[in-house]
Amino acid sequence: MTVSSQNRKAFREFLEFLSTTDEEFFSEQRMVTGPADIAEGQHMLLHLLKVGLDAWVDNDAGRPRFALQASPVMKWGGEGPDNPSHCAPLDPQRRYRITGRMNNEAYISYTIYTGKREGDWNDGVISAMNHTEFELDEHGNYEIMIEPEATGGALHMEPGKPNCVIARHYWEEEVSALANPQCVAELDIECLVEPVYPRPLTPETLAAKLKAVETFIRGQTLDRPLPGQSKPISWFSMVPNELPQPERWVPTEGGGAGAIDNAYCAGLTILAPDQALIVQGRWPDCVYANVCFWNRYQQAIDYRYRCGSLNRRQMQLNADGSWTFVLAHQDPGTPNWIDTEGHMVGSLYFRYLLSEGEIEQPRCRVVAFDEVATELAVSG
Repeated sequence: MTVSSQNRKAFREFLEFLSTTDEEFFSEQRMVTGPADIAEGQHMLLHLLKVGLDAWVDNDAGRPRFALQASPVMKWGGEGPDNPSHCAPLDPQRRYRITGRMNNEAYISYTIYTGKREGDWNDGVISAMNHTEFELDEHGNYEIMIEPEATGGALHMEPGKPNCVIARHYWEEEVSALANPQCVAELDIECLVEPVYPRPLTPETLAAKLKAVETFIRGQTLDRPLPGQSKPISWFSMVPNELPQPERWVPTEGGGAGAIDNAYCAGLTILAPDQALIVQGRWPDCVYANVCFWNRYQQAIDYRYRCGSLNRRQMQLNADGSWTFVLAHQDPGTPNWIDTEGHMVGSLYFRYLLSEGEIEQPRCRVVAFDEVATELAVSG
């Protein structure tokens, strides 16, 4: 087989993989049957493709850059509206230097992940640092080293395995960060050992990069357990319209590929067209907190034009410092409405960063949409 035909084979196999994902992930076996659900899922698959190409095809561990993981129109994997995260691939035999500047972010962190093959980061966290753990100068500038082995004051990688670094910058503003052009993360990464020229790509290199993109997409789709095949995470309620006790991240579960400084609380929501969900609670002491509505594919709604999430600055508090919000398909005319974008099925997802003390369990009740105002008046 010629080099040209080998390369065409790799490319065609990648296209076949996308076709297989379309057929098998958006299927009756996964309870995806409606035309609208299929179309929304295919849209999500295109987002995964966009992220994968940017992070692994047009990126190289020999001279990496931070590729944006979410945007106002790029949604996948439970992105946060206040968090324009970035990803860069790493080579555990090299050394790197991250430089950046903290402006008005509420939180910044860098986390090294590893996986079984390039494009996979699901084997867990190797090392992590947040903005309270690295030095900032008087202008907010900082520098962080990434080393092959554990070294004091630096991040380190897992030897002999694929590695990547995820940068997270959280803002807590009145306009969600991903819809706010003023919220731009200042960050860069430099390879210090034998940096390469990323282009032009050889046939072998392109084939390997396409395989990494396939691995990434597969991890977000076909490798996910079928409904009922896995034990729910304790902080995620599978009982519709109920929320569990929030829990802090632990290495074994309860955070997945999220920031290790997070505490989480989430649950399934199912609302008929004439129903609404009233949720009451209180924010803990923390540097950032937010509640977000996701569709069935863990995508936030279009927060450029709709209110699908509320952070502490956006949430109007009650007189006693607690909060009440309403999840509904249309505006109930009361404060703190979270828009479902018309999705009957979805989930609510809370994040609390660097929280202290006990976190109050949110209380939920389903009411008729026409009775929301009366219910809120009665409950105070």
